[in-house]
Amino acid sequence: MESRLAENIRDYRKGMGLTQDQLAERLGITLGTVSKWERGSSEPDLGYIMDLADLFHVSVDALIGFSMRGADADAEADRIEELMNRASFEELEEECENALRKFPNHFRIVFQAASLNRRIGTMQKDEAHIRRAQELYRRAVGLISQNKDPEISELLIRNEIAGCYSELKEYRRAVEEFRKNNAGGGNNAIIGMLMLQNGMDPEEGVTYTEKAYAAQISEQITVMSGFIRYYAEAGKFDRARRAAEWAIANMERAKEDPDRHAYPDKIISVICLMLAAVLDAAGETEASEEALRRAVRTAKVFDEDPVYTMENMVFTDHFPKSVYFYDDAGPTAVDGLRAALGEECMTVSDAFREKFEREVG
Repeated sequence: MESRLAENIRDYRKGMGLTQDQLAERLGITLGTVSKWERGSSEPDLGYIMDLADLFHVSVDALIGFSMRGADADAEADRIEELMNRASFEELEEECENALRKFPNHFRIVFQAASLNRRIGTMQKDEAHIRRAQELYRRAVGLISQNKDPEISELLIRNEIAGCYSELKEYRRAVEEFRKNNAGGGNNAIIGMLMLQNGMDPEEGVTYTEKAYAAQISEQITVMSGFIRYYAEAGKFDRARRAAEWAIANMERAKEDPDRHAYPDKIISVICLMLAAVLDAAGETEASEEALRRAVRTAKVFDEDPVYTMENMVFTDHFPKSVYFYDDAGPTAVDGLRAALGEECMTVSDAFREKFEREVG
């Protein structure tokens, strides 16, 4: 049986962003004492071990870190993770509760148990499990300094807590919690939906929904550009073509009046250029040239009277001129086409570049 106390004191201290001096000050001891603990040349007595465990939000077992079969918290968390997709809810729940009894302040185990309880509560419409999930998520927030998974953040956990309120039909509390954690407008869609579905202020609810719609337009552009480039580089030209055509059609549908131009036209011009490059690589010369002409024509028309607001876009009744789109494609749509042809963005032949320059004039 081997203790990892010295290593764990150092790791947990660093995980909380504390210096040795700051830890010593919190415990009312000298810097030299902390240094000796972390070097392993001396060990804290039981009282200080309990103070350290409380400060680091871990169990005493986890802090001491005895390596013994079945008692290591990380090994326990790994085992639960392996069981997640193949064990029954009953088996998983028993495993999580056993792990929690042994390691009540180990972040991964607490978060796993919270997620499992929410899953059970949601699927079985069981209020007790959802409230248990909330309790464990709150505990996980207090243990977040232990977290090593970049995909998990305090914001994510707090949104899980808000989601539990929604499942408990405590919609106003859910909206309140989602608003508190609405960094970058990431919760606009769920806030709007909850308000509109549950008899809250409809004008405010639709405003949140419109903002989410604007963000979705921008995200969709990024996602589909990624798909087009991936499939093109992989030589899957049919799928790249489908992705481009799907993106163009969606941008066209985003316009209120198809005969008036709007911000989506700038995006359509770039996607048409990407489509032209895909068709050129696939050997479909005539179709490629047609897509290229459309790309340049659309860009030039847009540049005659550029629109960077949500004017002439569907579902934007409240603020068509007050929300602005930003992109890194350049000050004009034609500049955007040139940026898209940069070597870091698209791989095209010299002949294709020459065709483009002739079209641009």
